[in-house]
Amino acid sequence: MTVPESSTQILSWMREGEARFLRQLDGLTADEIRADSALPGWTRSHVAAHVARNAEAVSRLLSWARTGTETQMYPDMESRNRDIETTAGQDADAVRTDVQRTSAKFAADVEGLPAEAWSARVQTFSGREVPATFVIWMRVREVWLHLVDLGAGESLDAWPSELVDALLDEVTATMSGRADAPCILLRATDRDRDWEIGIDSKESSVQLVSGTAADLLAYLTGRSTGQGLATEGPLPSPPPWM
Repeated sequence: MTVPESSTQILSWMREGEARFLRQLDGLTADEIRADSALPGWTRSHVAAHVARNAEAVSRLLSWARTGTETQMYPDMESRNRDIETTAGQDADAVRTDVQRTSAKFAADVEGLPAEAWSARVQTFSGREVPATFVIWMRVREVWLHLVDLGAGESLDAWPSELVDALLDEVTATMSGRADAPCILLRATDRDRDWEIGIDSKESSVQLVSGTAADLLAYLTGRSTGQGLATEGPLPSPPPWM
């Protein structure tokens, strides 16, 4: 194993998330896979198709890191969306097999990446330059959030608490960098800590929003409309984070 020691926890989350997603998908009937997901306009088959095509996309980034030859995640948004639609149109068994195959391929690519390649710089679909180690975290976000999006009973409450906190760290930091970020103090009732969005030392109108860390994360990532959260007045609308 050549993954840097600093990434071993993230790698563990990736493996657990992949396994949970595959178990959830295997437990659904063909009709359930064709049913609506928790994402508007998408069936569970679409969600699974997206996860499969993402596995191929992050594998391309590891190929870039290994060879030094630029290999973008997707050629463009149109082909990405078209490939998802094509995959989603397969029968349920083919969709399951596709997710299993691409997940296994990405895991093998992680295992086989030479130690020196993990520091190579690659580029996300949005154009952000990141080290190859970040690609594992990209996959973590993908499988865990879309596990919830399947709408088959999995919620953020069932996530490892450290993973919830790590994603809250990233989401709040990203949102704080946006010019339209509201000033929110997020107080986790099941943690001994707060998170902040858009709070400046000179800013006086800060809105306190409290709830469990999982409920806060669900709200910020669009996986809930704020169920379980407490605040004075209407909940502020968080800006996009990806």
